[in-house]
Amino acid sequence: MLVVDGTIKLIDMPRMTSKIIDIQRWDARLFRNPSTDGAQRMCSAHGKSSCNRPAVAYVALSDAGTDRKEWGACDEWLATNEDAVEYLRAHPLD
Repeated sequence: MLVVDGTIKLIDMPRMTSKIIDIQRWDARLFRNPSTDGAQRMCSAHGKSSCNRPAVAYVALSDAGTDRKEWGACDEWLATNEDAVEYLRAHPLD
C-alpha cells in the first residue's frame, strides 16, 4: 500500500521467499560488507537499476542460500512491501 496525495494505492508485489530477520534505521556500520549497494546507501531491495531512492533502512534476510543477506531499503519499499510492512508492525523502528 502506498499513500500518494491522500489516496491509497495498492501495489501488487509478490511475497518474498526470504525471511526478514531484522530491519533497522540505515547505518553504514551495520553492513558487514561496506562495498555492497546497501552500505553505499542505495536501495538494493528494489535493485539498483529499478530504484534511485536512497536507502533509509538496513534489512537483514535469511533465505535458502544464506543465513544472512544484507540490503539497503528505501522508504517506498518499507511502506509497500507486504513482508516489510508486516515485520514493522511487530517490530517498529525507533
